[in-house]
Amino acid sequence: MVPPQFIDSFLKDLPSIAKIIWILATVFFFVLLSLVLFLKVVRFRLRKREAYIKSESEKYEISIVDYLYAYEDNKGLNSDQEKLILNIKHTLTTSINRKVFVNTLLKLKGEVSGNMIDAINQLYKKLGLDQRALSKLKSSKWHIVAIGIRDLRRFKVLEAQNEVAKCINHSKMEVRRQAYLYFINLFGFKGLEFLGNLKSSISIWDRIGILDALQGIKSQETPDAGKWLSSKNDYVVLLALDLVRVYGLRETQEELLQLIQHENSEIRLKTINVLNYLYIIEAKELLIKTYETLTVKEQIAVFELLENMGAKEEEPFVLKHVTSEVFEIKVLALKILKQIDAPKFTGIKDEISKLGNFKVIDFLENTP
Repeated sequence: MVPPQFIDSFLKDLPSIAKIIWILATVFFFVLLSLVLFLKVVRFRLRKREAYIKSESEKYEISIVDYLYAYEDNKGLNSDQEKLILNIKHTLTTSINRKVFVNTLLKLKGEVSGNMIDAINQLYKKLGLDQRALSKLKSSKWHIVAIGIRDLRRFKVLEAQNEVAKCINHSKMEVRRQAYLYFINLFGFKGLEFLGNLKSSISIWDRIGILDALQGIKSQETPDAGKWLSSKNDYVVLLALDLVRVYGLRETQEELLQLIQHENSEIRLKTINVLNYLYIIEAKELLIKTYETLTVKEQIAVFELLENMGAKEEEPFVLKHVTSEVFEIKVLALKILKQIDAPKFTGIKDEISKLGNFKVIDFLENTP
């Protein structure tokens, strides 16, 4: 060990800047040493935790498999099953054990089918884990609530629907998303009834997620989306329009026609596109009447609809817009005119070309 007297004499002979550098170097050395020791401790604990998780997971897997085989042989619980449930319950006193057990259950759910899946769901309930998940819904921390709903969904706890319904309008989008998935995964199209009570927003990604979840439902029935087209929540209306398009719900024609005059321009635009997709001819007359009140995007959508289902009677309306200042409308109007009245198109092409639209005319003449 270096004597303190030597250190004092050494520092006295150094300039002030050198003293500061030496002091900082010493401090940084001890900080670095502390960090290295801290990282070693963390690494040791992580390895110990991983080993513990692996060991417990293997034990749980053996117990669950034993339970499942016993469940398959007997309709009711036998003494061996009751003993297994009791032994497992005694180990689920810590959060890490519960997490390991639930993850093991989920892993096995992905490897079995039929009655085995039902048996795993029942085991989850018999161990009281459904009540623990249900209690999380009362937490003040939103991520705990989301985890609780997620677990109730994964293990098909149907009895929790009233409690989950209270989270439909939760302030956090992640919680609402889990609630949506709970109702759809567990109740199919009937689960969409939550839309009637929805007052919060639905993001475009959530709409995609809901539609994706519905695609996984093996059912011949289709959703009754008509009642949601008149919802006061614009986000619900937008989702309902997606449902109408995806499932081809032509029976919602009357509701769709009413939406043409909706105050939300996004809803009007989407409605026009859906009417076009479903080939609802009755929409043409109403769209032409309200054309001047629509936004440019909506007007373009109207001409796209007429391009798809235009007829001779729309010719006067189309002629009014062949010289439109909006390029997309001008092109679509000329294209529709060519479709419904080729001689008329030929007759006015010289006049249109003089207005500087010769490239458009040339393009349309060479387009079948």
